Amino acid sequence: MPFRAVCLTPDQLLSRTLRRTLGAAGSHVEVCETAAEMMQLDAPDLVVLDARVRTEVDWERLSAWGAKVVIVADSLERNDVLALLHGAGIDHVMARVEEAEEDLVVTSSKVARKDIFGLEKYLAWGVTVTERQVRRYEEKRDALVELAAYAEEIGVRRQVVARIEAVADELLMNALYDAPALRYGVEPRIAERARAGLGPLGDEAALLRWGCDGRQLALSVRDNYGELRKDAIVEHLAQARAGRGAPLAKPGGGAGLGLYFVISSVTELVANISPGHATEMIALFDVKATGRESLGYARSLHIFTT
Repeated sequence: MPFRAVCLTPDQLLSRTLRRTLGAAGSHVEVCETAAEMMQLDAPDLVVLDARVRTEVDWERLSAWGAKVVIVADSLERNDVLALLHGAGIDHVMARVEEAEEDLVVTSSKVARKDIFGLEKYLAWGVTVTERQVRRYEEKRDALVELAAYAEEIGVRRQVVARIEAVADELLMNALYDAPALRYGVEPRIAERARAGLGPLGDEAALLRWGCDGRQLALSVRDNYGELRKDAIVEHLAQARAGRGAPLAKPGGGAGLGLYFVISSVTELVANISPGHATEMIALFDVKATGRESLGYARSLHIFTT
């Protein structure tokens, strides 16, 4: 059976965009103008909802379909959007319609093919991707220095370079300390002491990768534990929203700012999770944005689980 995508939007321009984009990704596309019309269809593999009409949707019936749901033209700063993200299958929010085409091609392809890992999917073809294995503090320090030097060399602004380095640091800390702590049931206070310099909690290395296509810089950190869960991401998203406007500084100079800091610092956040096996966090930074546009707080969020 072909991969089926159903789109709900009354907007003709967006309708044409969705047909073109999802069709290019190999999907059989159906577009509905009303929620009542959409719910008469057989359950698809993917549902794309225009935020302007999502209040018409019967979310209980939609969840019963078992399809993955993408909401376009919505904001992660809305309380009702955060509430929806707790629902089964509602794992994708994209805030800007003009960014939807490229993002939707990647998202629908990943859902259809169940091939979720790899930051190359978010960069232009042919971009060189650098990777480093990180096991200990010294390796982490050297990798972060190399990443920051790369960002500076390609002309990324100093403020954004600082965020890139800090986000990579936090994701590495999560992979080296928090993920094995969850796997082996280590008490939080012991995990925090390990973060402070007592050495990693597990034997598995974290994999740090990065690259830039001149439009956005992507970095990823992958662990071999797969302990992160969607509810934790949504909880940290709520914390990031509540704390927006507060200084993004490390309290007391300590490491481990939390996933909320990551969400507060990136343009787009992608979580690829194979439970019990691996978690890959991908952070995307718009290197062309200026002024207020360059400020963090994720505009788009994607959570893929195999």
